[in-house]
Amino acid sequence: MTVPHPGPPAGPGPLPRPRPRPISPQPQRDIEPRRPSFVSYPVTVATTEFIPGREVVAVIGMVMGVATRPGDLAHNPEMAFIATAARQDAVGAMVLQAREAGADAVVGVRFDSGKLSEAVTELMAYGTAVRLRPL
Repeated sequence: MTVPHPGPPAGPGPLPRPRPRPISPQPQRDIEPRRPSFVSYPVTVATTEFIPGREVVAVIGMVMGVATRPGDLAHNPEMAFIATAARQDAVGAMVLQAREAGADAVVGVRFDSGKLSEAVTELMAYGTAVRLRPL
C-alpha cells in the first residue's frame, strides 16, 4: 500500500534561483557603501617627516609593503572600500618589515599603484623606518 506524501507534489527539480543584479559602474544610491574601519599599527606610521614630541635617533632605511587585488579597481562599484583595504594591507606589510628591522616608526609614508597586468592591480606603501626617542 502506498501512503501519499503530505507535502506539495514533487516538481521536475529545484526551484530556479533568482538572477543576480548586474553590477553597474554607477554607485547605487539606495545601498550604503561599505567603509573600512580604522587600523592601529604597532609602530607609529606618519606621512610627515617628523613625529611631534619625538626625535629621530636612527634612520634604518626604506621599507615597503605591497598588496595586490584582482582586476581594474576603477570599474568596481566598491572601489573606495577595496582600494582603502588594499592600502591598509600594504601598510600592514610595510609595518611588519619595519618591525623586523627594529624600527619604532615609519615616516614620510607614501602610496603608489599600478597595473601589473590586465588582471592584477598593485598598491604599494613605502616610507623610512626610524628609531625615535622622546624630546
